[in-house]
Amino acid sequence: MTAPSTPGAARRATRAQRINGKQTFGRALRSEWLKLRTLRSTWVTSAITMIITVLFGAGIAIVFGRSSQSDLTAQAADTIIAGTSFGQIAVAVLAALIITGEYASGQIRSTLTAIPHRSQVLAAKALVTAAFSFLLGAVSILLAWAISAPFIGDHAVSLTNAEYAGYIWGAGLGFAAIALMSLALGFIFRSTAGAISLAVVLLFVITIPLSLLSARFEWAKNLAELLPGNAVLALTDPFSRARSWSGFLDHWQAALVACAWFIIPMIIAYVIFSRRDA
Repeated sequence: MTAPSTPGAARRATRAQRINGKQTFGRALRSEWLKLRTLRSTWVTSAITMIITVLFGAGIAIVFGRSSQSDLTAQAADTIIAGTSFGQIAVAVLAALIITGEYASGQIRSTLTAIPHRSQVLAAKALVTAAFSFLLGAVSILLAWAISAPFIGDHAVSLTNAEYAGYIWGAGLGFAAIALMSLALGFIFRSTAGAISLAVVLLFVITIPLSLLSARFEWAKNLAELLPGNAVLALTDPFSRARSWSGFLDHWQAALVACAWFIIPMIIAYVIFSRRDA
């Protein structure tokens, strides 16, 4: 390869190299997608997520559909989303690992060297995580419907029913919301144990005592509705087929609370990530 023969040609070659090597958000997205799909933990947690969501959803739908009690058979088709509460915990683990794994291995320094703009790193990770989690939720509910429909006979509902089909994209939105919350916790704590522990506490552990207390205390019932695991049901069930929102929160208010559970942590994560050393 010969050097440019004139100063003008040399400048044009240098400029072309600079342009070709320019970091863009599209390249950041491709980088994050490459890292996500080449990690073994991604596919292990994804498999666990889908298995849990499908087995619980389809299993409960089949049991209800074959029940001799009419009130249970009437609910059979709507129970395909019953497994999302457990699937969301696995999604939270997946999302936390996306960033805490980089901190644990030291790869975050290579990431920031390749992509100096930290806002691009956070936005790219958030978008890839949300999209992947959305697909996990949507495909899981679609499989739960496909498996359970033949077993519940006349109680099955066709996906041509727009409200019923809302469970598919609603579950995707719910998974994406929980994944973004957990990803933000990962950025904040930079620790796999810390991020996953807090996510599990918020999604599962704290709901147990509040559920017990809600039988006697109204404040406990209201507080339970504000937790992410309960509020995100407004996204998972976008047309209120399986649950009526007649308590402390209306349906639209619960949806806003669910969004706040990932928007606020993401803002905090951005502030901390942009100011803290890797």
